[in-house]
Amino acid sequence: MNKEINQTSQEINKEDILQKKLYRVWFFTNERINSFFPILENQKGIRRVFSIGGGGDFVFSLLATPEFQSLSEINIGDIRPMANISIDFKSALFKNLEYQEILELFLAQKPFPKKQTYARIRATITPISRKIFDNIIENCKTDNFLKCLRKSGLWYRDSFWQIKNKGKYLPYLAQEGKYRLLQKNLDKKPILDKKTIYSGDFNKTLKLFQNDYYDLIYVSNVLDSKQYCRESGLYLQTIKEKLSQNGLLLVVTQNNPKKIIKAIEEKGFSVREKQLSRFNIISAFLGHYAYSFLLFKKNY
Repeated sequence: MNKEINQTSQEINKEDILQKKLYRVWFFTNERINSFFPILENQKGIRRVFSIGGGGDFVFSLLATPEFQSLSEINIGDIRPMANISIDFKSALFKNLEYQEILELFLAQKPFPKKQTYARIRATITPISRKIFDNIIENCKTDNFLKCLRKSGLWYRDSFWQIKNKGKYLPYLAQEGKYRLLQKNLDKKPILDKKTIYSGDFNKTLKLFQNDYYDLIYVSNVLDSKQYCRESGLYLQTIKEKLSQNGLLLVVTQNNPKKIIKAIEEKGFSVREKQLSRFNIISAFLGHYAYSFLLFKKNY
């Protein structure tokens, strides 16, 4: 999916990851975006996309959707180093394992041998990712590839099971045809050279690009957290500058969506579509989070 993890904003320290000094991340997303995807498919003129957060699954879903085959550039950013390593690793998995193998590995949890499985993807991941996964595989006592990933403690254990909800969470795994389209796009050389994973503060990363550059910027739960977004007003101003004249901002939030809508509208955006969710204790007990999806249009 990329030739490197660009560490322009934050260098990834292998030892910090292996010593678990950093927060764990989700392996598969826990955002139920499938029902919102038809709304995105109706949007026209989306060619350049920047995706922030969400474990890269939003980008994988775009690449697996027929309506988005005119994309010319996709970039990804996350302030969490392990999230960037995960995106790189998942990209390699999808490029090298067939659809049924992915389902057998993560859904059926069949015991794939660790060294043989890792050998199939090792050359496809970046050097920094290779250092992390070489260590995981070498020091894992079991021969089960999935168990080695889970025992590493680098991801939330339950996040590997989100694949069982692929019909709600993971458009690119919902159908074999979509998965094959994803594989095709991950191997498409002209586009492949235009995908990069950026590590660090997305506000700094976006400033690397000229104004009016992106047609869609996706922000997953970043505006909910002072840790990831220290000054939301400043960050929203940068997003507005980097969006094209008819650019779209897609925000995923667990917070009060009305408050988020007001804050974004004050920065020169208008709501185009919204799908609101409220906290439900039964749904939360079953592992489903209450995410709202908000699509904004940049105002001029």
